Amino acid sequence: MKWLLLFPLVAGCAATTQYAKWPVRGPMLKVTNTTEHTRTISARDGLGRELITARLKPGKSLCFRWPFIDYDGALFATGNGTATVSTGRFKPWDADGWEWQVGSDAVANASVCR
Repeated sequence: MKWLLLFPLVAGCAATTQYAKWPVRGPMLKVTNTTEHTRTISARDGLGRELITARLKPGKSLCFRWPFIDYDGALFATGNGTATVSTGRFKPWDADGWEWQVGSDAVANASVCR
C-alpha cells in the first residue's frame, strides 16, 4: 500500500524535462581547443574554487558537466608559455548546455554532447 503512494513521486521525477537542474546534474559543457598549443582546461566557480578538467591538444574537443553548485563561474585555458584565455564570468546554470571555443565567449547550446 505504501508503494502506491511513492508511484506519483517517482513518475513526477522521471518526467522532468529540464536536463540541468540542481541537485540532479550540472549543465554539459563542450570545450574546443582552437589554438595551436596544447591547453589545460579548468573550471572556476564564483568563490574561486578551481578544478582542472583535462588537457586538450589543438583541434580537439572535450565534454564534461559543470562541476560546481555555485551559480556563476568561468572556464580557463592555460598553456605552457602561452597566455591564459578565459570565458569571463558566466552563469552555467542558466542553460542546459554550453559550448566554448577557446578564445571566444561561451555560448548557450542545449544540444551539446548529447
